[in-house]
Amino acid sequence: MMTKPTLTDHRPPWVVFTSPADPWLASETAMFVQRNGLVVRLDGRELRDPASVFRTFARELSFLDSFGYNWDALVDRLHDWHGPGHGNQDLAILIEHADDLLNADFLGLFVSVLAQAAWSSNLRLDGDGVPDEWRQRIAQHFVFLLDHTAPVAFIEKVARGIDVAVALSDGRLLVTLTDVDWPGGDSASAPWTAGTLSFADEEILSGRNIEAIKVFRDHLGCSIHEALDILQSRSELLRHNYSDGHMMGRASQATGLRAGYVINSMCGCSGSAGQTNRCCR
Repeated sequence: MMTKPTLTDHRPPWVVFTSPADPWLASETAMFVQRNGLVVRLDGRELRDPASVFRTFARELSFLDSFGYNWDALVDRLHDWHGPGHGNQDLAILIEHADDLLNADFLGLFVSVLAQAAWSSNLRLDGDGVPDEWRQRIAQHFVFLLDHTAPVAFIEKVARGIDVAVALSDGRLLVTLTDVDWPGGDSASAPWTAGTLSFADEEILSGRNIEAIKVFRDHLGCSIHEALDILQSRSELLRHNYSDGHMMGRASQATGLRAGYVINSMCGCSGSAGQTNRCCR
């Protein structure tokens, strides 16, 4: 079982997708504020494109005038946020109403930038990625709050981010980095999945959707319902990527699958979908 995400400790995951009603969020933010951490809330509806992302972060976090309004500059400012004028407070950034970011082409890059910034801050690195004895480590984490979208719906796009690894745990989508080691961490046993979710493409393109769901469950440790959502998202991507009409047709079949049918097929239970849900997960 993966350790619960944290806002107060210097460890991954660096980015979390969850619901604003998640009890974890309430308890973590309360503990975080009690320890003098600063919680900054951004409105995800403002983050329509990269330019608006840079403007919003610069405004809400009072970046210095020298901010370059690009992705590299955002990493630098977040990582160096505890510099002049900001003190050494731990920082938790909550991006509220983030559902529409599911349709943002820049989402994977955005999440990887946030993860890189958090890693540098938590490990106390300088601009060259070297441990800096003059800097104080600060806990820095990012949380995307989804009003009406399940976190699993974001896994496909987030997994396309640069050097990110994803995991599903207790209904939350968790994000860390793949190209760095975390001191004291046991990366071999952590259930992180790096790179795009292409490991079930053969099954999807062959129309073997039940087998594809099993592959997703084996790789991600997710529920049948989550695996079905992932299958539908991956199928939609393959439909757009493949020009072959036959392949596109096979991939599109996945969007018509119902959870009750899938669960019955996988566990052999009989009865309605409601009865099935009580005996299978």
